[in-house]
This record gives sequence, structure tokens and C-alpha cells, in this order.
Amino acid sequence: MENNGFELWEMVMNRTKLPKEYISDVDWTKDTLKELYERKLNMEKEYNFTPQLAFANIETHMKTWAWQTNAKNFVVGISGGKDSTVVAMLLCAIFGKERVYGVMMPQGMQSDIQDSIDVCNILGIRHTTVNIGGSVSAITDEIYKNRSKSGIYPTKDMDINLPARIRMSTLHAIGQCVDGRVINTSNLSEDMVGYATQFGDNAGSYAPLQGLTVTEVKELGKYLIDVLDIDGYYAKNNGFIDTETLMSNLIDKTPVDGLQAQTDEERLGFTYADLDKFIRLNEGSDDFKEMIRKKFKQNKFKLEIVQMPQPDFSYLPNFVKV
Repeated sequence: MENNGFELWEMVMNRTKLPKEYISDVDWTKDTLKELYERKLNMEKEYNFTPQLAFANIETHMKTWAWQTNAKNFVVGISGGKDSTVVAMLLCAIFGKERVYGVMMPQGMQSDIQDSIDVCNILGIRHTTVNIGGSVSAITDEIYKNRSKSGIYPTKDMDINLPARIRMSTLHAIGQCVDGRVINTSNLSEDMVGYATQFGDNAGSYAPLQGLTVTEVKELGKYLIDVLDIDGYYAKNNGFIDTETLMSNLIDKTPVDGLQAQTDEERLGFTYADLDKFIRLNEGSDDFKEMIRKKFKQNKFKLEIVQMPQPDFSYLPNFVKV
């Protein structure tokens, strides 16, 4: 049945009480009433993020999940960036450092691997290094070797995403060695624009940060420095550095995907700060919002296929989804 635009508009106005200008961009050829209800609910949420409440939320939900699933130990890939650093800090704060294993997975040489080592040493967690360079090369070489018969050639996308999937396989292998669950390090900002590898860095047994933006992850990380009482000095570069300053710098570290010679923001073409303002405050130009919503719709299948238990942050607005 074809929708009559005027009649449907009046019905929506009466039921949702949305202002006319807010729904003026709706495609009335589609069934949009449910989406408009969600828009209204989203508009009514007040954005009030506090790291204290976020930590309490994660701690309560994660402890319940661990008890229900009999999770004993926890494995996390340590890249030396903000997400893996904050997840490792969360695990130490919630379960104690004795139950946390950090895994460093360079692909050949990694120029900033010392950052990963620093995180593990300062938190006092057990850790190991598994170089995935040989595994990546072996699979790539096999595909290339059979190219003439198969007609299949390695591509740039394969080169980018294969290491992430091998890293996730490595983490699960380590997990089965130490009776541990793999903890995911994805955040909301990356997920909203599809900046994750399906069955790679968007996989795991639990996703504590998946409901938080990059901005919120950083705030949570700074708060956890106090929760864990990280202070004192750490030997580095033939001298000593304040551990609180070092961890704070790692949390603020410019995000790099570790696979290419570009920062995340250079590859994306916009900053996480701008993305986060749109997600939570509905700020940004119309063109920017349209671009982000398009990216979300094109990539949300990754979230639907790989679903992980996570804390409920639905009390915070998300203007990308509606």
C-alpha cells in the first residue's frame, strides 16, 4: 500500500509529538514510524557522561557475566594504544592483575612496541609476545603461489585485514592455554563508521568499551589511573618517568591502526572529536551527518554478525543510529 505523505506526516506528528522540521527529511515511501519513535526517545535523553558511573556500570555487568559464564582469566591484545590500555586497566581494577594476560602481536618489526611493554610492566600483568609476521606471510604466499590456477590474487584489503584476523586467532589460542576469555577492545566511535575488521578486532567474548566513544574511553582511562593508584616512577630511556604521566600519554596517544603508515583519522578523513560530537550531541554539518549515517548503514552488518555481551549504555544518546 502506497503511503500518502501528508496523512502519514499528520499521524506521526500526533503520535510522536516530533517537531515538523525534525522529520522533514524522512523518506515517506518507507515504513519509518518505528525509527521516528526512536528519534523522539533519543532527543529526550540528556547527555551526562561521568567516568565514575561508566566504570560502575562496566564493573557490575562484567562481574555478573564472568560469574554466569565461569570466566576465570582474561586475555587482551596490547597494542600500546588507548583502547587496549584502558581495557587492561579495567580488567586489573575489576578482577585483579593476577587474572589478566597481555599479548603483544607485532607483524615483523613494530616501532612502538615498547609502549605495549610499558603498559604490561606498569600494570604488573603477565604478558607474552607472538610475532604474527610469519603467519601473515605464509597465508599470503600460499594465495599468491596458486594464483595462476585459482585466478585469485592478494589485494590491498586482504593485506589490511588478514593481520587483524590472525591476531584474533592468536588471542583465542593463548586463551585456551591459560583458561582465559578474550576481551574485545572496540569502541563505539569506530563501530559507528565500520572501522573494524569483521572476525578480527571486532570479535571476542566480551566488549566493555563498545558502548563508549573515543572521547569517553579517554575520560574513563584517566579515571582508572586514580582507581588503580598508578603513581611512582618507571625506568625508561636510561632515565625515569612518572608512571601517571606515561599512562596518561598512552591514553592520549594518536590512534594508528598498526597496519598502515597512517593514523586512524587520516584514513577516515575526519577526527574522532567531531564524530563523537555528532554521536552524542547531534552536532556537525548536514553533509557530515549524512556521510556518517551512510557509513553506519553500510557497515552495521559487522555488528549484527559479531555480537558480544557488553554493558548497557543506552541511557546515553546516539544520533548516528536514528
